[in-house]
Amino acid sequence: MLTDQRFQECLAELQVPKVADWELFLESHGFKIYRKTLPNTALYEYKALGYYPDVPSHLLADVFTDLEYRKTWDKNMVGYNVLENDVTHYTTKFPWPLSPREYFYQLTVHEPKKGHFCVSSQTVGKIRAADGTLQNFYNTNNYKSMVTLAPSSMTSSFSSSSPHLSIPGAASASAISLPTSSDQQHRVFQLPPGNKSVRVEEYRQDVVMVPSEDQKGCHVWFGYFDDPKGHIPSSIVNWATKHGIPGFLKAIQDACLRRAAAQNGSFVPSSSFTALRNRPSTPDSGIEA
Repeated sequence: MLTDQRFQECLAELQVPKVADWELFLESHGFKIYRKTLPNTALYEYKALGYYPDVPSHLLADVFTDLEYRKTWDKNMVGYNVLENDVTHYTTKFPWPLSPREYFYQLTVHEPKKGHFCVSSQTVGKIRAADGTLQNFYNTNNYKSMVTLAPSSMTSSFSSSSPHLSIPGAASASAISLPTSSDQQHRVFQLPPGNKSVRVEEYRQDVVMVPSEDQKGCHVWFGYFDDPKGHIPSSIVNWATKHGIPGFLKAIQDACLRRAAAQNGSFVPSSSFTALRNRPSTPDSGIEA
């Protein structure tokens, strides 16, 4: 989730990009996409800076957060479920012959200024620090807490009176111990059993959308990182990224234009976007909704 300081830095980058230690990876559909390796890893993080002349910021934020609508335009999407504690379980295809990837993440939307949107998502569980080290922290509304990953055999040791956050499915393969903001007690977030999908434990995405001067389009700052896991050759990673990012940028623009046409110029936000905008702001984010 973006802090107010980071939000201001993103706004500044839309005017003067800070790319001294970034590699210009490609240019596509009015965007420049940069990447750099994380310290002590072979993993890349990406950021894209660009402009949609025909997509207002509120429309882009709406389409970006509407996973039900995404089924109609994202050819790589397998499916999703919204679980307890505002956790989304999302599955996406990977290039053949790689297995699909599944994500468990939380999504937040903030509007620090009218028409300025911050859409952030991050996996529950591990996150990677700036120095490349892994940290088992879980971010919640007003605190950070250690995450406990436990095999399914250990979850039976919790008493029946302990509050649990369950995910539909059979006996879990692992669990994440989460405290709650109300009682500060630990809950056990049951993860479903493994399947043909590879579970991604590290993922974060931040998108800042700023209205253009004429209000007809928007400027976009986009940051992304994930660890897809597995020994994937760099040639496949490069090929997938060079095709995947431009394809996504064009697909979401087209999806926005189709939604605008269907609404005949009268913006009607999706129920998911409305719910996210109405969710109370996060006290430690520094961004007031």
